[in-house]
Amino acid sequence: PQWISVDLGASRSLDRVRLTWEAAYARAYQIQVSSDNVTWSPVHTTTTGDGGVDDIAISATGRYLRVQGTQRALPAYGYSLWELEVHGS
Repeated sequence: PQWISVDLGASRSLDRVRLTWEAAYARAYQIQVSSDNVTWSPVHTTTTGDGGVDDIAISATGRYLRVQGTQRALPAYGYSLWELEVHGS
C-alpha cells in the first residue's frame, strides 16, 4: 500500500474529493480523514476503480486528508495520481 496526504492547515468541513489518475491507477483505494495526522477514519472505499477522473462526494471534517492505495491496476507499476482536489469550507 502507498498513500498521499494533504495538510489543509486547519480543520475543514469537506464535501468532495476529485482524483485524476494517469495510466497506473488504483483499482482499490480508500479516502481517509484525520484531525491529528495519526488516527485516520475512512470516508470512502472502492475496490472497482477504473482510472480517469473520480469525483467523489463525501461528508467529513478534518485537517488532513489521505488517499491510500490498496490495489494497483497495473501490478508492475506504482500508483500515478496526476491531481488531487479537496473541496469544502
